[in-house]
This record gives sequence, structure tokens and C-alpha cells, in this order.
Amino acid sequence: MLLRAEPTDLCLLPGGESLPSDSPVCRAGAVLPRPPRVVRLVFNEPVQPIGRGLRVVGPDGRRVDHGQVRVAGAEVAVDVEARAPGTYRVVWSVISPDTHPDFGTMTFSVRRPGGVIAEGTAAGGDAAIWGAVLGALAHFLHFAGYALGFGALAAAWLTGRADRPSGNFEAPDALWRLTGVGIALLLAAEPVAFAAESIALGAVGGGSDPAVVGAVLDSSFGRVLSQRLAAAILLWVLAGALRSGALRAAWTVPLLGAALAFVDGQAAHATSVRPAWWGLAVNTIHVGAMGLWGGTLALVLLSRRHMPASSVTPPAPVKLLALAAGVAAVASGAVMAFQHLSGLRDFVASPYGRTLAMKICAVAAVAGLGWFGVRRAAAPRLLAWDAAMMLVVLALAGVLVLLRPPVP
Repeated sequence: MLLRAEPTDLCLLPGGESLPSDSPVCRAGAVLPRPPRVVRLVFNEPVQPIGRGLRVVGPDGRRVDHGQVRVAGAEVAVDVEARAPGTYRVVWSVISPDTHPDFGTMTFSVRRPGGVIAEGTAAGGDAAIWGAVLGALAHFLHFAGYALGFGALAAAWLTGRADRPSGNFEAPDALWRLTGVGIALLLAAEPVAFAAESIALGAVGGGSDPAVVGAVLDSSFGRVLSQRLAAAILLWVLAGALRSGALRAAWTVPLLGAALAFVDGQAAHATSVRPAWWGLAVNTIHVGAMGLWGGTLALVLLSRRHMPASSVTPPAPVKLLALAAGVAAVASGAVMAFQHLSGLRDFVASPYGRTLAMKICAVAAVAGLGWFGVRRAAAPRLLAWDAAMMLVVLALAGVLVLLRPPVP
């Protein structure tokens, strides 16, 4: 999040919000009596420039920055030759340690407004929208894949082995198909996430930036992407080995799932919590519990097809696991909300808070439908609605990761 700029960004409001780019104040920016020698941006956390990183365009449309972009923790600066009178535009694109992109534009004028910058508008709005849409889709695919790939298989192992002294469990073919769908979603999520990051960072300021592709892969985002892909491929290998008969090694699936949940924390708001280990630990528990809860629900729906007509409730171990996962997910989610919200007002005043409020309602619906679904003869219908609401929860979680919390 940009905190301040030199020259001053008149569009930047307290809290990191900005005025609309078509505002008269934003078009001309601060009018300086003398040309600046340096343009400097200060963010709320260390950042890494992506692609062009920081560039300055003069009143005639030509770049006026020169030399290397300098980075010192949360500060990014570049030297400029801004002697000509008129309006200049500053364009930046950076990425934070938690893989979230930050990009935007600002203007300032030397002696008086004027030139092609003052006559035009900032580009890249459509790219930012498409980047956000693809980013939310990528997170949804990842969370859904996590629940079906890791959650369902881990739930089958935790509940199935409870009835067998050998510690082994029986896995029907349908479970392997469910796991396969989860792996496919996990693998599909990463190209979509890469496209979202590249589009948002590469097109800000107008036009795509080929340098972004390599820079994104070499950033914190690229490292998290590679770890997520590695986890999905490892699950693919493990699932093949387990299906071939090595079911005693199924305990490695929950461990790999926990590792992936920890990796997810590196690409979430957990990294801004202090101490960092606490934020990552709570996020790991939350992602793991939500995945296990969703996986248990998928397992119940799967087992319904094989239950006799007289059976209206899942086995006791399945119900206990669903209850434990749900309680852990709600408790850890409450801790995360406390970390990122300053008060109840944030549930209404910020996009993050409003999305979180919708997620809380969806989670309550999942819990309620699940509670009644295991006790009534119409359970299949209720559980189907329960699964649909769980997808809504995962979709809202995907949006929530992209939004800026009121308390960093």
C-alpha cells in the first residue's frame, strides 16, 4: 500500500485510498514551482519492482526517468529530468512479500498543467479489473482443489482407519476420482493466478510489459507458485501410490496438506501480522481446517451414493471430524478477523469487512445445513445445498485474499 509520494500525490487519501483518476485534482496533480530531481514512493512494507517498476512520462509523452530504479526496503525512487513545464505522470508496479501486487499512477505538474498527459486519462483500468477477476478465480480453484484433493483424502484416512486396528482404510474408486478432480483444480489454479498477476502488473499505465513475465516468476509470487505446483504434483504421485495399494502411507497426505496451507499463508495477509509466525500459524490452521471441513462434506456426499436407503446419518467418526474441522475453522477465522479489523464498523465501512461479513453468513449457513442434513430423511437435498454454500464460502475466500484489510 502506498503511504506517501515525493512529489506529493494529491489523490492519495489517508488509509491508502485514492480519489478517482478523472478527478480534476488528479489530472494536474501538485503544481511545483521548480522541477524535481527525484520521484520517490514509500509503501507500508518492503516491495520489489516488477517490469518497468517505476517510470515517469513527460508532457510530450516521452519518458523522463533515467538511471536504475533504487529500492531500499519500502522505498522506491528514480532520478528524473523534468525541466519542461507541463504535467507528468508517474507509473509504478511493485509486488510485496505476500505476493500481492500494488500498481497505480499519479501526476504532478511543473510550473503549470499542460501537455498530452493532462489531456488524457490513466490507462490500465480494464487490466486491473481483469487481473482482479482472474485472481479471485485462481484462489477459488485453489481452495476448491485443496478441499477435494487434500481434504477428502485426509478425511477418508482419518475416519476410515478409526474402525480398523491395522490403521489401514478402504478407498473406493469414487474417492480417487474425487481426489483427481482436486489435483486438476490445484494444477489449473496456478496458470490462472500467473495470468492475473501478469495482466494487472504489466498493463498498468497502458500497454503490456513483456518484462513482467520473467520478473513475476522471479518474485515472491513465483516462489509461492512453484511450491503450490510442487505440492499438487506430489499429491498426484502419492495418490497413484496409495491407489496401487500403499495405503499405510496415507498419513503423508495430511502432512503435505498442512505444508501447502503454510505456503498459502505466504501469499495472504498473514505475513503482515506481527509476530509473523503467529499470523502464519493461524492462517495455516484456518486453511487446513476449511479444507478438511469441505473434504469431509464431499466425503459424506460421496458415501451417500453407497449407503443403504435406511441409513440417514453418516458414521460417528465422520460427524466428529466435521464438527472438529468446523470449530477449528470458525475459531481461527475469528482470530484472523480480530487481527485485520479495528472494530465492528469495519464490517460496513471497508470492502474487506463487507466481504468478510458475507463469508461469515455463508459459513453459518454451511454449519446449519450440515447440522440438519445429518438428522433428517431429506438429508441428500440439504447436503447438496450445504455443498453449494461451501463453494460460496470458498469463492468469498478467494475474493477476500485480494482485498486490503483495514488493519495491515
